[in-house]
Amino acid sequence: MKHFLIASFLTVLLISCQSSNFDEQVAEEQMAQEFINFGDSTFSIDGAVSAASIVKSFETKGDTMYGTVAGEITKVCTVKGCWMATAIDSENNLFVDYDYEFLLPTNSQGQNMVMTGYAYWDSTSVAELRHYAEDRGATEEEITEITEPTGEVKFKATGVKIAIPSGDE
Repeated sequence: MKHFLIASFLTVLLISCQSSNFDEQVAEEQMAQEFINFGDSTFSIDGAVSAASIVKSFETKGDTMYGTVAGEITKVCTVKGCWMATAIDSENNLFVDYDYEFLLPTNSQGQNMVMTGYAYWDSTSVAELRHYAEDRGATEEEITEITEPTGEVKFKATGVKIAIPSGDE
């Protein structure tokens, strides 16, 4: 009887371990994300941080800060796809450009992405701000309301990976 209990216990233990491993494998497969690559696609998405995190780190670490950032594309140039933005918080966006090394789809707003490159401080002239507003489809009234240059942290992406939505979304 004692051997029967031990054998039963070991059988249940082995079955539960196999089931757990199977569940972990399924979870890993579901978490595996496929991407469409733009620019340098050789970077790893491991350790990606939010735009808010890289901006905060930039403020304390200085001049230029390299990193990998993940988030949702909140704005994109609807003319060529030559720039995008991702949320820092509910009111501010991190402006991202790539010097025409590549272009993103003009309809990629709302899609999740991971990018690599560097953060830097730059000012944006009124003319540039108006151009960007025009690119994103702002009204003439909104464009003429832009009267002051801005200074902000920006991001120069060397590569962007846009997540391919899974078929069940």
